[in-house]
Amino acid sequence: MDQNFKTYPAPWRGQIILACRKCQKKLKGNKDLEALARLKKTIKRHNKAHPDRPLHLVNITCTDLCPKNGVTACLPTQDPTRLLVLRSED
Repeated sequence: MDQNFKTYPAPWRGQIILACRKCQKKLKGNKDLEALARLKKTIKRHNKAHPDRPLHLVNITCTDLCPKNGVTACLPTQDPTRLLVLRSED
């Protein structure tokens, strides 16, 4: 059985980031980690400041890593087999 899948171009430019929405939700209300709690807005600000290297965020379900004061993320273009823990806006 030969399966030919249709492919479509991605509707974004730049690098994609997959981030756990549950981790972001847990950080709401913490003033020190506001940038991580609102990661989508943080990335929009980054894209305005650095239009030459845009990022695109996709919120995903829980990855069961659940770091304290951090957000679990994956960068599939760099290493899809590893998860990162974001602890600051940088």
